[in-house]
Amino acid sequence: MKNKNDKMKTAEQNITLKRILELKDARGLEDTALEKELGLRQKQVADWKREASTSYMKMLPELSDYFDVSVDYLLGRSDNPSKYPDNLYDESTVTFPVIGAICAGYGGDNEFSPTGEELPVPKYLLKTHNPNDYFVLEVKGNSMYPLFMNGDKVLIRKCDSVDSGTVAAIGFDGEDATLKKVEYVKDGDWMRLIPRNPEYPTKVIKGADLEQCRIYGEVVYKFSDNVRF
Repeated sequence: MKNKNDKMKTAEQNITLKRILELKDARGLEDTALEKELGLRQKQVADWKREASTSYMKMLPELSDYFDVSVDYLLGRSDNPSKYPDNLYDESTVTFPVIGAICAGYGGDNEFSPTGEELPVPKYLLKTHNPNDYFVLEVKGNSMYPLFMNGDKVLIRKCDSVDSGTVAAIGFDGEDATLKKVEYVKDGDWMRLIPRNPEYPTKVIKGADLEQCRIYGEVVYKFSDNVRF
């Protein structure tokens, strides 16, 4: 019986690790980036991969929150990634027009006008928010590669502030706008706009220039890979 239980436990661990790595890859995260964002030690993900550690099994609540999926999905007990019970899982969709394009780099031309394309969004992704709180933009450029590719469409939830570490659509220098990871400290006088592509520089905005910044919203969904953020 012990051997059978051990085999079942190992199978569950294998499924869980496979799904964690799939979710990581879908977001374009390197191992080191995931370790940093989850507060893991260096090489911990590598230990997971070579089966030297199963510490991820003790982190299921944190992983569930980070990837916005249910613990049952991580464990392989459900193929429905939603945190909501199956009887509340609404498979119907809401259609959003693509209202324009936003640069992944700096200083490019943003086009905030409808393209004529419309994309369906599963209702459950909107959670309790009003559909009017969302809009869709096309990504231009590759400074956020590989997380976002040129031409990717992203669903953005309108908000005027985001948590540090969030990927957001942000305006700066009065007229320019970009899609970047936003990093700051509470009550600080600076903000960093961080690209994913190492070939592009981080932009630091500080002092009086912060008054020219405006958060348009946070990225919550990428259509090409059906990835939630």
